[in-house]
Amino acid sequence: MTGKYIFYDLETTGKGKKESTNSFGTTPKWEQILQIAAIVVDENFQPTNQNMNEFCRPRLSVISQPGALLTTQKGIKEALQAKYSSYQLITMINKKFEEWKKENPNPIFIGHNIVEFDESVLEYNLFNNLYFPYITRTNRGDTLNLARALYALNPSSIKTSMTARGNPSFKLDTLAALNNLPVEFAHDAFSDVKTSIALTKFVHDMDQESWSQLEMTMNKEKAIEYVNNNKGFCYLTSFGGRIKLQALSMVCESQYSGWFHTIDLAHDPEPLLEANIEEFKKLIKRKNRYVICNQHPILLSGKLAKNFEPYSEMNTEVLNQRAKIVYKNKSLADKFKHMELDRQLEKEEQTSQDNIFPESKANMFTNFGQSDVIANFHEKKTWKEKYETALSLKDPRASFILKRLIFDESPETLSDNDFRFMHRELHDRLVINQERPFTNIPEAMMQVDTEFSKLEGTENDQKEHKIKILNEYNTYLTFLENYFTNKNATPLKKGKELVKQIFE
Repeated sequence: MTGKYIFYDLETTGKGKKESTNSFGTTPKWEQILQIAAIVVDENFQPTNQNMNEFCRPRLSVISQPGALLTTQKGIKEALQAKYSSYQLITMINKKFEEWKKENPNPIFIGHNIVEFDESVLEYNLFNNLYFPYITRTNRGDTLNLARALYALNPSSIKTSMTARGNPSFKLDTLAALNNLPVEFAHDAFSDVKTSIALTKFVHDMDQESWSQLEMTMNKEKAIEYVNNNKGFCYLTSFGGRIKLQALSMVCESQYSGWFHTIDLAHDPEPLLEANIEEFKKLIKRKNRYVICNQHPILLSGKLAKNFEPYSEMNTEVLNQRAKIVYKNKSLADKFKHMELDRQLEKEEQTSQDNIFPESKANMFTNFGQSDVIANFHEKKTWKEKYETALSLKDPRASFILKRLIFDESPETLSDNDFRFMHRELHDRLVINQERPFTNIPEAMMQVDTEFSKLEGTENDQKEHKIKILNEYNTYLTFLENYFTNKNATPLKKGKELVKQIFE
């Protein structure tokens, strides 16, 4: 049985945070994978015999957000005694996914909210173990996008709860409960994968006429072809939970392959054509839209625009005329390119050198060079051999990433100098209370206090278990704080031995 889709889900150390105070949104790329579940299914969404469901221990250099432990209902004691280390799990994921790609022609990686969350976490976990980060690119889909698309096309075809703002909610467990989809254990990766498969089949069965269009843009090249060949099309957006379709026309490709500058046809393009560069940068706000073709954009026929505001109030001839003006317009394309260059320069000037870490840019992997050395590192059987290989890396960022990895996996292998250096670096990262793009110990301690406050005055059957999880985690954080503060610290044990050291 040949698999067409690879459904997967991750449970992680947290939901991420802003990389800086100026960041628009949060990023989960600094979080660690603690559990992965994956099931390969055929074109009828029937499972094959290819699957995985594995857990790993948290890395000492990654601090979990207590909310993540409460969500999965697995305490730090249990997590520290998992069968595999983080490196072992990431190696397993890399091997399995590559095998499945070879055994199944052009499989689609898919899951619920994976484009915004799981994909980023996976890429950076691969990168932080010096594996090629982008093993799932080109063919990937998102069941969150599918559910939103089904709702936009026919709101009565899928039941949703409503948010406080009165917008539809597309949380996986809620969708499952309302639409009679299977849920075994919410926020367990394997259960969530099964639910995601059922949700995808639900969307497929509910609107088979639209399915080929919804699935088509799971492929980057097909999405690029669609944007290039249609003067006008509809693009599904969700802002603040509000679902709507925008009528767009493509101007040009950006500096990134498959990322297109488009203009919303609700706006008259003439003022944009007449404006100079500085005027254009002001006028273009909220009139343009990035369409990113490797993130499963929902692209639909432009004719559907007439079913949505504000296009329902507009003359069809006006929309068609604007599309003809905007589509691949050279003058507008030049202005976009100037604006893009200016913004890139501004971004580089605003970047704080104090907040740049070797692990911050996964796309740097291809610049490290010495691919033979990195491959050799992964092939070595013992950590002593791996360390000797890592010492030959010339790029200081790659060298740092591997030494940090060895500190987490086999700290006794490091030389005294490298152990002390990494211990001191992690003290500065994790113990000192300052703004970081990842969760540090003081921040996690404050989050534990917040979670305790939330539990006060509440009564439910999970309260005692949650209190136990939080108390255990407080003990763990205090242990780590003391360990990284101790200038004479020695390598720690692993698994059950470490649990004894911390809790007994």
